[in-house]
Amino acid sequence: MKAFMDFEDCFFLIKVNAAPFQLNKRAITFSACPTAGDHPFDLLTVHIGGPDPPEPGKPESFNVSGKMTKYNIKKNKSILVIGYGDLNGQLLHDAYIQTFTESISKGRQFTELASDVPTPPDLPSTYTLAVAIGDPVDDPDAPVDTYGCALATVGGKSKNLIFIN
Repeated sequence: MKAFMDFEDCFFLIKVNAAPFQLNKRAITFSACPTAGDHPFDLLTVHIGGPDPPEPGKPESFNVSGKMTKYNIKKNKSILVIGYGDLNGQLLHDAYIQTFTESISKGRQFTELASDVPTPPDLPSTYTLAVAIGDPVDDPDAPVDTYGCALATVGGKSKNLIFIN
């Protein structure tokens, strides 16, 4: 059975225990996203092209790569979604969405560049950054069937990342 994840509610579903501290200028480390039930997400590799961490209000580029193990990326259907969230589960800005322009078979390595991704004008000292790949579905409560994902906590140390079922 497929599990559906509403990307806009991703930050609401994720509980992050973080210890805030002064934001240090250091590279962001992305980790695997929490599992939604028995639906594990393939881990994406994410590299930030400009300042790392991103600077508030300035566009950023993301180089996303990986290999989908169970799903094909479909030309003109599958999407790359990038979102910034606070530690209370709220998006800080509209999620960035980019449609894939070529099909990629499961098991095949891919790289996708997302340039000019808006960064929220006001970033808290600690926030989350999620990058996901999936297919849009006709469900307003869960508009994206997510199958690849990476998550980072910026400005704090993540202790636990779990989905609340």
